[in-house]
Amino acid sequence: MNRRMIAGLALVALAAVLAVLAVEGVRVATPAPLASAASTTPPGAEDDGTPTVAADESPTADPLTSQIDVEPGPQALPVRLEVPAIGVDTELEQLGLLDDGSLATPVDTDLAGWFKGGPRPGAVGPAVIAGHVSWNGDPSVFYRLTELAEGDSITVEQDDGAIVTYEVTRMEQHPKDEFPTVDVYANTEGPELRLITCGGEFDSSTGHFDDNIVVFARAVGA
Repeated sequence: MNRRMIAGLALVALAAVLAVLAVEGVRVATPAPLASAASTTPPGAEDDGTPTVAADESPTADPLTSQIDVEPGPQALPVRLEVPAIGVDTELEQLGLLDDGSLATPVDTDLAGWFKGGPRPGAVGPAVIAGHVSWNGDPSVFYRLTELAEGDSITVEQDDGAIVTYEVTRMEQHPKDEFPTVDVYANTEGPELRLITCGGEFDSSTGHFDDNIVVFARAVGA
């Protein structure tokens, strides 16, 4: 084997090592579990822990839209979400449904999205906003969602400049095949908000988290 071949093999080996380091370098620590799993996990459900590697992920929900009769109300369209306690300040996309009836996810993985098939923030009913927890190993918009606590403030800005303020009332973690559809999408007496992302244990065979995290909030003064 001549020197040129040896040098070539050495470069290939070095490139492989650098590739591995590059992949490892973009991986982030896993999202924190719920602060109080015992109080936020429904009876009979277990806390599966957290994944070893953050991965591409999208929120999953079955809104049963055929059973929802939405009245948009006079509120303007939501354009921005702020959650100061976890450093979230994001523009909002408008989200529809996928062919299987599940909630679509934001095209820009750094943004959250409002489900346009539901009430607008500020209107009576549960407005729903979803976002990724991570993407390609990088933390995404709702990476710190599990750090929220009861009483934390959430604001939604509308395209007419009006601000709707909510406060967190509770947070729940559910397996995706046991998503609390009724609790999330059913009619409410006043304006409420749901923030949805993924969490729980990471399934390396599917590349997804097993659970959904749902933050429940109600409008201040409503």
